[in-house]
Amino acid sequence: MALALAVTAPAVAQPARPSSATRAPLIDSLALRAHTYFLSHDLLEGRGTGHRGNDLAALYLATVAQSLGLRGAGPDGSYYQTVPLTEAEIDTSSTKVSLAMDSADSASREYSTPRDFVPNVGTLATLVPFSGQLVYVGSARDVLARKGDLPDLVGRVVLVRGPFGSDMAAADTLRARGAAGAIQLAPDSGTFALYVRSRGPSRMFIADSVHAVSSFIPAIPDVIAGPALTLALMPELPAAGSAADRPTPLPGRRVSVRIGLRVHPLVSRNVAAILPGADPALRGEFVAYTAHLDHLGISTPDQRGDSIYNGFSDNAAGCAMLLAIAEAMAAGPQPARSVLFLWPTGEERGLLGSDYFAARPLVPPDHVVAEINLDAGAPPAPADRWQVAGGDRSPLGLLAVAVAHGAGWEAKLAPASPNSDYFPLLRIGVPAVFLVPDAPFEGLSAEASQALARRWDHYHQAADEWAPDFPFSGLVRYAEFGYRLGMAAAAAAHEPAPTR
Repeated sequence: MALALAVTAPAVAQPARPSSATRAPLIDSLALRAHTYFLSHDLLEGRGTGHRGNDLAALYLATVAQSLGLRGAGPDGSYYQTVPLTEAEIDTSSTKVSLAMDSADSASREYSTPRDFVPNVGTLATLVPFSGQLVYVGSARDVLARKGDLPDLVGRVVLVRGPFGSDMAAADTLRARGAAGAIQLAPDSGTFALYVRSRGPSRMFIADSVHAVSSFIPAIPDVIAGPALTLALMPELPAAGSAADRPTPLPGRRVSVRIGLRVHPLVSRNVAAILPGADPALRGEFVAYTAHLDHLGISTPDQRGDSIYNGFSDNAAGCAMLLAIAEAMAAGPQPARSVLFLWPTGEERGLLGSDYFAARPLVPPDHVVAEINLDAGAPPAPADRWQVAGGDRSPLGLLAVAVAHGAGWEAKLAPASPNSDYFPLLRIGVPAVFLVPDAPFEGLSAEASQALARRWDHYHQAADEWAPDFPFSGLVRYAEFGYRLGMAAAAAAHEPAPTR
């Protein structure tokens, strides 16, 4: 049954938010400090998917969930869902890109990984060699918006400006048009370095054949070119949106991509727990939360020589918020509907745990009335402005806006993107949103907010570590919004979705 949430439910019509001095806190800031301290500790070695630190994080989450009185949602009442994976380690000695020009005086040039390029996320079907003449097609959004302008792509290698991102369907279009493979152009050195750190030395994908579709992995062989290779492939990259920025065959240029892999099986686990609903009539329906438990593990050393990517903000913070929300709900008043707390594994490797859960759900998807994802990092100050990603797809977005307004905050709907664990749930029809704090922060100017971000935002860097002086008030506010929305969704009446 498809369930819609009424945005006029009494639980949403909240009075203006009282000052912090006159109300009891909903979220325990000391618990947030303690949970993030453990989950981002060096001993967990960055919680790399399938590695010991990731298993320790899963054990910690399951243990705390059990201590709060939550039931295991896994098979036989366990707190785990096993996710079978395949890991493909990149053999750098045999993974090369060769560029050849047709001119007689031009020798073939060879480029190496990870210095010049990195293979994108993929499977055994897409982590394969490919070659062909080059065709520039613009951005992924251009591919989708101007399909009629695409030239013949059969057997050719397409150059794509920037990532596929939320326009992942462009990869399907290129494959359907017969392209042999794609090269994403990342001419900015900082952006390319982020790809190198994020992708790491191996690629992972779900081993279970139930998965015909992935939410994050392009359906075409794909590598990401850094500045030097981008310049060699296309010396005059047109300015985005200019008259010259249109699909263009590049005659006389041929590229060959070789991929070397060492493949072995791997196992990781989602953690899942349930707080039973207080209303017997609604207990069989669920509000779900997601926050991924993994991070990048051990990767490229930074300038300090630190190679452990602790992932305090991404996403020990989200894991801690789910535990704090569970603690607040268990302490009462308890939600009317049951609440599923899901900590997926492998998000950084391509939404692997959430994709597996979507294929093999632990609760009936048509009984999940709302899914709330917390994965936007740890804001260094309280936010009073929010984006609700995916909120344009169901009444849940309108409910989130109403809850924010009831607390005295601003919120706006934003389109969904395959960049976090809510997206696989959206793909199977579950109303799902990703709450994202926006700047400037409450009571601060844009300049002061930017200064805080520069001080504390270390996205996908080894410097994303726990610090005793981190201002946890922003994380408390983030968790509070998640709590308020979950309680409202758990109490809201069913009504037909409003027409627009």
